[in-house]
Amino acid sequence: MIHSIKEWFKAAKPNPSTADACVQIGCHYEEVSEMSFVLYDDVEHALEATALSYKTNHSRYLGALEELSADERVELLDALCDQVVTAVGVAYMMGMDIEGALAEVNRSNWSKFEGGVPVFNEHGKIAKGVEYTPPELSDYI
Repeated sequence: MIHSIKEWFKAAKPNPSTADACVQIGCHYEEVSEMSFVLYDDVEHALEATALSYKTNHSRYLGALEELSADERVELLDALCDQVVTAVGVAYMMGMDIEGALAEVNRSNWSKFEGGVPVFNEHGKIAKGVEYTPPELSDYI
């Protein structure tokens, strides 16, 4: 499934820039914020602010991202892998079919393309166009 998701990103952003990475980091924080909201955590607003900052203030982060050392890149990759593993673990522990749900989310993401071309918002985030259909996840609970 990770390969299929990666193919969607490659189709949307074949040559991603550091600014694109900033937008994606912002999107990642946005999703963690949504989880925080559902779980009634107190960090939701801080995460939302961080997400928005990454998505709209690229210049603030570009230099830092471009100057990550090899060791820092390894640490970042380790953290990202751990996030995927812990997300799968949470879904498993709560009786959710994460593989089926990911396939459905991936299907929905492809519907953001219009005529085979991705739609972007003003911040460079892949947006929901007129052909978008939301994922139906209730069957995976």
